[in-house]
Amino acid sequence: MSRAIDAFAVVLLFAAASAFGFGIHALGLREDFKAIYLLVIGALALRASTELLRPRGGGS
Repeated sequence: MSRAIDAFAVVLLFAAASAFGFGIHALGLREDFKAIYLLVIGALALRASTELLRPRGGGS
């Protein structure tokens, strides 16, 4: 199960990177709403990816 979660986190990381890339491209084309949407999606995907990859502390 842990490997599946790690694989999903890596997929989310690549999705975030591509969303950021498309958002920057949309900024260059002056498509502001599309750029903001893609940058927000990229930020949320990056946050989700880091939350999944963060090691959990074992409380005693």
